[in-house]
Amino acid sequence: MGRRRRIRWDRVLIVFGPILLLIILLCVKCHHGDDEDPGNADPGTVESMTVSESAQDSAAQPAQSEYRDLVLVVDAGHGGNDTGTNNQAETRFEKDDNLRLSLAVEDALNRYPHVQIIMTRETDVYVDLQERCDIANNANADFFLSLHRNSASAGNGVEIWINNDSAGDVAMDKLMAEYIMEWLEQVGISNNRGIKKGLRNTSVEAESENYYVNRFTNMPSCLVEMGFMTSELDNSNFDTKLNEYADAIAGAVMELVTDKGIYTEQHGVPASWSTTTRKG
Repeated sequence: MGRRRRIRWDRVLIVFGPILLLIILLCVKCHHGDDEDPGNADPGTVESMTVSESAQDSAAQPAQSEYRDLVLVVDAGHGGNDTGTNNQAETRFEKDDNLRLSLAVEDALNRYPHVQIIMTRETDVYVDLQERCDIANNANADFFLSLHRNSASAGNGVEIWINNDSAGDVAMDKLMAEYIMEWLEQVGISNNRGIKKGLRNTSVEAESENYYVNRFTNMPSCLVEMGFMTSELDNSNFDTKLNEYADAIAGAVMELVTDKGIYTEQHGVPASWSTTTRKG
């Protein structure tokens, strides 16, 4: 049998001693680093800090479900084979002017945050009156704005029509009409013909009659007659001030909902602002 080799511990220590010492020093340094680095704090502490900061953010920012976009329906009157009225030379049709103004109002409203605009038509197509109302009602819209132009053998200026049964001076549709008229006057119109109820030529015996879109929409609504197609002055104003009129109509509606606390640029409208409390 061969002789067993004797382990020389002194040589083992000489070789592995420095390595062991280095490992010990690294462990000590890492331990101190953990104590000093907030990023390596106790998980329970980190969780508490996160929950606290989250609670503060929640207090400053209302829950998303409490708010939604303001929904506005813009209705371009007539369309398709329903041309509406026309100028005396029969070269200009109401349906086209209504669409031009409605598209410009849509562009103006798109500049406001948390606002959804729904158009009853965006091209030269026929849309039934009931379908226009259904579009607004099915969308649970907040406001309905129908844009038209007027006609008569003589006359000029702007008039706005609302429901006969609007609930007094504080009715939201009446206020919307008043805001719009005020803003349009600032831009410049030939004549302020006033806020009117029902529909043209309503008889005393039929006071409950209203323009169809005012009667069968569930939300505050108004029908704006933007000058007379038979008035050269109104036609000139319409052409030269089209974008100004659109900005005025959009600005008036947004000022109303802001003034009444219905809308904020940060959040839109409260979810509690419901259709059942809006009409009239």
